[in-house]
Amino acid sequence: MSGLTVDLNDHVWVITRPREVVRPVEGKPAAPPIMEFDAAGNFIQGWGGPGQGYEWPNAEHGVTVDSKGFVWIAGRGKDDNQILKFTRDGKFVMQIGRSAQSKGNTDTTNVNLPADVTYYAKTNEIFVADGYGNRRVIVFDADSGKFKRMWGAFGNVPTDPEPVEDSGRVERRGGLRSQQVDG
Repeated sequence: MSGLTVDLNDHVWVITRPREVVRPVEGKPAAPPIMEFDAAGNFIQGWGGPGQGYEWPNAEHGVTVDSKGFVWIAGRGKDDNQILKFTRDGKFVMQIGRSAQSKGNTDTTNVNLPADVTYYAKTNEIFVADGYGNRRVIVFDADSGKFKRMWGAFGNVPTDPEPVEDSGRVERRGGLRSQQVDG
């Protein structure tokens, strides 16, 4: 399990990574990526995975159910530059961003390995913790998916790391990790 949330009906929603099951029980499939349980722990439904019209994440990560009953998911795997919105029974509604299309911290169309999504009903916005690949919080309209605003550390403008030259190698530093780039 990589994430969970509780909806307005006190149902627990869990997101899993079925493709990462190390030793599945023979003859039994892994659990579906999205599962809903009632407050007593009874399984209600499960759904999710690749399908028509959307790009399912490579590594499922965050799940949120908004006050309208829509289920939002994020992924933090290679090329996961999108957020997905579904009905509570798994019907695809909208995708924000495209797989493998991130252009960095100033990109207002794509995210980059988003950790999670949170819904704010008062303004009908989703807040994305876009911190595995980028270093920011980015906000979208929950109905249209249009970009609203974003910020980086301490409320500053989000920026991409500056290259630092060291003995013929270029290293980009920033956020929680460094990435070496041959050059």
